Amino acid sequence: MDGSQVPTTSSESRRKPYLLVLMAMVAAESTGAFEAGMLIAVVPKLIADFNVTTADIGWAFTGFYLMVGASAAIGGRLGDLFGRKKVLIIVLLLSIVGSVVSVAVGTFAAVVVGRTLQGVSGAVLPLVLGIAREAVLPRRVPVTLSVVAGVQTLAGAAGFYVSGLLIEHVGWQAIFIVAAALAAFAALMCAVGIERSPVTRVSGERIDFVGGALFVPALALILYGATSSQTKGWGNVTVLGGIGLGVVIGIIWVLWELRVENPLLNLRLLAKSQYALTLGIFAFVTFGALGGMQLLQPILFQGPTSAPVGLGLTPSQFGQIALVLSIVGFLFTPLSGWLARISGARTPIGIGIVIQLVTLPGFYFLREDLPVMIALLILGGVGVTFILSAIPNLLAEFLPQENMGEGMGVVVVVGAICKSVGISAFAVVLSSAVVPGTQFPQVSAYGIAIGLAITGIIISMILAFLIPRRAPTQRTFATGDGVGTSALTSE
Repeated sequence: MDGSQVPTTSSESRRKPYLLVLMAMVAAESTGAFEAGMLIAVVPKLIADFNVTTADIGWAFTGFYLMVGASAAIGGRLGDLFGRKKVLIIVLLLSIVGSVVSVAVGTFAAVVVGRTLQGVSGAVLPLVLGIAREAVLPRRVPVTLSVVAGVQTLAGAAGFYVSGLLIEHVGWQAIFIVAAALAAFAALMCAVGIERSPVTRVSGERIDFVGGALFVPALALILYGATSSQTKGWGNVTVLGGIGLGVVIGIIWVLWELRVENPLLNLRLLAKSQYALTLGIFAFVTFGALGGMQLLQPILFQGPTSAPVGLGLTPSQFGQIALVLSIVGFLFTPLSGWLARISGARTPIGIGIVIQLVTLPGFYFLREDLPVMIALLILGGVGVTFILSAIPNLLAEFLPQENMGEGMGVVVVVGAICKSVGISAFAVVLSSAVVPGTQFPQVSAYGIAIGLAITGIIISMILAFLIPRRAPTQRTFATGDGVGTSALTSE
């Protein structure tokens, strides 16, 4: 037998049709991404309907992202232990409960509780990417991982746009109804389209409940502090106390996890240099290109033309551009997967970083030209898509299949923390120099913010160069027994 070929097993012959599996995974990831973006466009309406402050409405986002971070890591590990399909369906059903609570009770407190429950969808991506490793033939894994990861931006932008239409023509309740329907459809697709996942937990093996109990409050306190800094400032006692206490609990959690034989989150994975480098790349890209720029771009495009920085678009116009951007970016996900397949995941990551290095300076030097800014926004979105869709493939090159869920879960957690820190840091910079009597940033503050994003991308580029390059004719996948090589010939 050719050493580069993976033998066809009886389990492979019983695989579900590829398109059915792919549709199920896309439906599941679309649910999580839709829920992440569905309230962004309707904040003013919610404030008016419930007669609450902007700080109050922030809890609908804070609670959601706290649960996203916790469920991403823990849910991925539980999927590894008890079967990813089973845990994925449970997560989708809990997401439906969150939508039902928000609509059925109808109070602002219920919306916060419902949104927090919806945050369990943070576990969807780690679970789905783990399923892709076990349910798809090896030669199809790279493109599959890229497409599923790329759905994040597409469904997130769709959530932003669709929720804007629903709030304008129907009401905020309709947004949660659509989210529940999408989650129900995804759960049905997963039940029908995905084979039962293998269980790696050995009978009698103790579950690390202590690790989970320590991890959740540590993450919650750190994210709460980072999020609160946007309104209270980094010098606030509550902000510093929350982050400090979270770090202390986090250190205790790390020491505990390193002692446990079967930890809930396997921190020993960080001993793999490739894994640490991957986390670093994602952290710095998320800090600037995703987190900080998420705050800066609406200021640029929706700010009045009379302001030092502003192109005068309406929220709906910017929403339409964002949707087009995400569609264009998603179309490049198969190319990202193909490049990862033939030359390793470092290649599409490098392409994405180069695109970011080209576009980010343009947001400063060409900021007054609307057509050019739209073109740069779309091109930059393609660059981000290359990076995000290649991260799972990079993990797949060295992580054993049974660790894929928890490995991707930690990546999502790191992303949530760095996005919060990035938004807070950019907010501080943009507010450091404003037009007197307004909140419009001066050009100098805007330029410093762009510089922060460029710095993050440069650090990511350095880390990417440290990752070994794969041979152009082979694609390696880590397995439970070591590293196996799969053929790259098309079917």
